[in-house]
Amino acid sequence: MIHIDKTNRMVKLNGQSEKGYGMGGERPDKGTETTARILEAARDEFAEKGFAGARVDTIARRAGVNKATLYYHIGDKKALYAEVIHDVIGKAMLRLAEGTAQKGSPEDKIRTYIKILARTFDDNPQMPRIMMREIASGGPNLPEVFFKDLMTIITTLGAIIDEGRARGVFGEAMPLLVHFMAIGATVIYKTLAPKILAAQGLAGDMGGVPADVSGKIAHEIGRLVLKALAAPSGSHREVS
Repeated sequence: MIHIDKTNRMVKLNGQSEKGYGMGGERPDKGTETTARILEAARDEFAEKGFAGARVDTIARRAGVNKATLYYHIGDKKALYAEVIHDVIGKAMLRLAEGTAQKGSPEDKIRTYIKILARTFDDNPQMPRIMMREIASGGPNLPEVFFKDLMTIITTLGAIIDEGRARGVFGEAMPLLVHFMAIGATVIYKTLAPKILAAQGLAGDMGGVPADVSGKIAHEIGRLVLKALAAPSGSHREVS
C-alpha cells in the first residue's frame, strides 16, 4: 500500500519510506542529477520490458550507478515504478492546474488541457508504452499515487466542463470518459499510428505523418473532443 506524506514529500510503500515526488511533482532531495539519470533509465527499462520484466540491476547499470546508490535515492522496484509514473503525471497535473487557471473560455481550457497531455508524452516518449502495457494487463502495478494524480486531473477537467455547461457551450459529460477520449487517442497515436499511417499511405492532409502529438495531432484531438462536448443544437449558448 502506498501512502503520500505531502509535508515530507515521501512515498511510503508497505511501511517503508523512500524519498518520492510530492503532489506538486518535486524531485527527491538526494542528488537531483543522479536521481534524474536513474528515472530516465527506469523509464526506458519499464517501457521496454514492463514492470515484471524490468530489472533493478539493469536500471542501475543504464543509469551509471550501483544498486546501493539507486536504493538510496529512490528505493526498491515498486518505489521506483511509482516515482517514474508520478514524475511525469504529477508534473502534468501541476501544469494543467496552472494552465487552466488562466482566464479564457471553456473551449480554450480544453485545448490547453489536451496540449499539456500531448506535450507530456512528447517529452516522455516512454510513457505511452508503459501505459499501454498497464492497460493491456489491467493495471496491476499502478501505484496509489497514480490514482491520486488522476483524480486531481479529473477534478480540474470536471470544473472546466461544469463551466462550459454553465455558459451553455458544453452538454453533460462524464469527466473521466472525456479524459479517456483524449489520453487514449494521444497514447495510441504516439505508440502505433505513425507506423500504421506510413505503411498504408494514409497521411492525408497532415502533411506527412507527425511523430509528435503536441502539434497537428493535439489540434485534431482537441477539435474532436470539443465536438463531442458541444451542447445540443438549440440549447442556450453564451458567447465567450
